[in-house]
Amino acid sequence: MDKQSTEALVNLAARRSIILPAFAPYGELGGFYDYGPIGLRVRNNIENAWRAQFIEGMGNVEIDTTIIGPEIVFEASGHLGNFKDPITVCSKCKTSYRVDKLLEEFFMKKGDKKAAEKAAKLAKIPEFEDMLKDNHIKCEKCGNMLHKVETFNLMLNTKVGPMGGTQGYLRPETAQGIFIDFKNIFRNLGLKLPIGIGQVGKAFRNEISPRRLLIRMREFSQMELEYFFDPEESKLVINNEEVSDKFLKEKVNFITGEQQRANTGMDFEQITLEKGIKEGYIPNKLFAYLMYEAKHFMLNIGFDEKSFRFRQQLTDELPHYSKGNIDVEARHDEGFEELIGIAYRTDFDLKNHEKFSKSDMSIVNGEKKLVPHVVEISFGLDRLFWVLLSNSIHKDKTREWDLLLLNDRIAPYRYAVYPLQKDEKLIEKAMELNKKLNKDGIPTFFSVTGSIGKRYAKSDETGIPNAITVDYQTIEDGTVTVRHASDSKQERLKESEIA
Repeated sequence: MDKQSTEALVNLAARRSIILPAFAPYGELGGFYDYGPIGLRVRNNIENAWRAQFIEGMGNVEIDTTIIGPEIVFEASGHLGNFKDPITVCSKCKTSYRVDKLLEEFFMKKGDKKAAEKAAKLAKIPEFEDMLKDNHIKCEKCGNMLHKVETFNLMLNTKVGPMGGTQGYLRPETAQGIFIDFKNIFRNLGLKLPIGIGQVGKAFRNEISPRRLLIRMREFSQMELEYFFDPEESKLVINNEEVSDKFLKEKVNFITGEQQRANTGMDFEQITLEKGIKEGYIPNKLFAYLMYEAKHFMLNIGFDEKSFRFRQQLTDELPHYSKGNIDVEARHDEGFEELIGIAYRTDFDLKNHEKFSKSDMSIVNGEKKLVPHVVEISFGLDRLFWVLLSNSIHKDKTREWDLLLLNDRIAPYRYAVYPLQKDEKLIEKAMELNKKLNKDGIPTFFSVTGSIGKRYAKSDETGIPNAITVDYQTIEDGTVTVRHASDSKQERLKESEIA
């Protein structure tokens, strides 16, 4: 069984309405996508897996904050001053491009991985302009040479109120609402440090040139957890229990800043979390613990361990709020794509909101008054969804269709239920079984449309791991055929044995 290309996934996603371009009849609006029934169920399952592990499993709390905020909030957060990307605009046709991504894709198409990685790490305008010139980069639409580079703020703005008197912005991350609400939640719920506050929701970035479907969007979903802690506390406590240092022996696929700067050509090496802290790659023990949880989350939702790595961000890549960032990146399109960002935000956000709002953001934890520090772990939900699917699509040489092999936790349905053919007795029996499974909390997909072969193909392509066929023997003895998508093998089971 061979892994399929991203192009095959794009075709499958369109054919089965897994995702759809938003407002397609009116002409596509770049960077906006809708989820169809199958796609939404898979995305919801990823979200539920995150909630089970990072909220319920770690004893954290979850909130939901507003999407639009006043201008002063984003002045305090630093986004208005620092949230910028390099842009070049074609002087002939006025098409705009995000320069670092344009160069990165240019070199990847040439097979020059080192040059692509170098382009992705550039930070200064003259460096971008020199690379455009030296490589004769042309506009993809009209062929005109691209030259001048500027910076572009990614914030999407809006006017609030009937007269538009208040300048507002759509949030570029869900985190700021958590920081602003933190003190009230901590005090009113009687919490104690360390504690995580999580949120799942929409964020918006006015991307210069959205592309590659769900990889670079203007409206997207995040799952973020802000973990508040006392930086002077030596013990690591999670869910009210002190954590043993055993987790520090966990090995992760890691690439350091030094290895990236040296262009060693290696994808990663395996190191322990303990070594990462000792060598200064990992800022603190809580940060390391969230890396441990991130690794197991990736495994739990279906990534192979060799398919993802932890990459230390270079100094000139760090966001304005960070004292250390490590990204979780997974293999995608012949390279690696960032899916999760872990950042040591210190007390930057709380202190800045205290300064701009003139409100005390300190809390009393036990006998101590302090402004906590924060380690953030932020998940790009849409990217996780898309890259997981791209790592899960396969071609079986004996079948004429693609297979989306998802584990039971993430699959849209546990079973497809099919009557063998359009016979009222079979349909009635299949519907009866389908209702029983649903009542038992087992999600199913029911269909009578098309031949049984075509229905098997549909369930294989949409990531349903098993298909139950109700036939005439079912009416006689209560057994059904269960077909497994992974190898197309079938077995005969009693209805009572299905779980």
